[in-house]
Amino acid sequence: MKGFLSFGLLLIMICALTGCSSAGSYYKSGKDYFVSGNYAEAEKSFSSAIKKNPNRADYYIDYGMSLIAVGKYTTAIKQFDRAYLDKDIRMIKANNKRALRGKGIAYFSMMKYKKAIKQFDLALSISELSKLDMDILYYKGSSLMAIGENENAEKVYDKILSMDSDNTEALYDRASVYRNMGDYAKSLADYDEAITLSPNNYNYYFGKYNLLIENGKNKEASDVLKKAAAIKVKTNEDKYNLAKIHYFQGRYDAALSELSEGFANGFSEAYYYIGEVYRMKKDYKSAVYYYEKYIEEDKSPSPAVYNQAGACLIKLEDYTKALQYLEKGIEYQQTGSLQSLMKNEIIAYENLGSFDKAYESLIKYLDLNPEDKDAQGELDFVKTRMPKIKEDSNK
Repeated sequence: MKGFLSFGLLLIMICALTGCSSAGSYYKSGKDYFVSGNYAEAEKSFSSAIKKNPNRADYYIDYGMSLIAVGKYTTAIKQFDRAYLDKDIRMIKANNKRALRGKGIAYFSMMKYKKAIKQFDLALSISELSKLDMDILYYKGSSLMAIGENENAEKVYDKILSMDSDNTEALYDRASVYRNMGDYAKSLADYDEAITLSPNNYNYYFGKYNLLIENGKNKEASDVLKKAAAIKVKTNEDKYNLAKIHYFQGRYDAALSELSEGFANGFSEAYYYIGEVYRMKKDYKSAVYYYEKYIEEDKSPSPAVYNQAGACLIKLEDYTKALQYLEKGIEYQQTGSLQSLMKNEIIAYENLGSFDKAYESLIKYLDLNPEDKDAQGELDFVKTRMPKIKEDSNK
């Protein structure tokens, strides 16, 4: 009898050890898949690891990160919540920091920037895993910039640069902040320093180009594109960036062919620029098709695409569909594109004869842009088309 009990106990121990080993094996596979960029397989492996051993916070955290990578943001947030434990133990606090960072990235990817900032601040308040702080600060700075809190974003990038003065990404982002604030000199200085430190980064040239165009310095902007075009093309990404240069230079036929190769190589943003080329050619139907492809293919498309699609649909007199895109873009409340989105929304409502809706949109628009005299004049016009208001004004 004693022998049978010992054998049974041994079997239980073997099964337990095998289960743990199996969970660990799935987890290791998940990590390997994630590093190699095979996020769908990473998601499966992490999920299997959790089924085998549901008591490991790091399993939930890495599972959440793989879900973000495949665009399942809401499900990812649930995993980070499962990983979080309110205990003052160093290892648990380190896991909590990773979970809060992950949750913030999920909200950031959903363009829910205020919620993202809250999570990033909570993560930064934990002293453990300080090596993550710079990465978290990047996300926080980008979130602040997206909602127009440029002064606070500037402070974040100042902090990053105090930690690493040669950090070109922080210089580039701070240049964008200064550009949003209308500080041309500081913005130009940061772009120039970023280009000096990293002369093969196309984005830095594009940032400087846009700054110069916005300030009417077209000749200098053209020279910037020429310098960018001189970068030696080595990779598919370089080819794609060269296509963007040709687009900015107005070489639309060349850009169309190159951009088509770009999306074939996995650069979904190429659809947006193809749409822009067709918009410039006044082929609005084709433009909308490619904007829609960009929205479909890209996990986090820029809100600007909703404005461009809406504007083209207005040209095609499909005002109802235009509103669907414009309202979607407005939901993101991203400062850079919000003004144009709201203006086009007003135009669409007016063309539909929905003057009550146009009136509501104008009121919201003027709350954000009280200095816009044209909008104030438009509000006066809309009032004349609203029976209730006309009736009240005649009393």
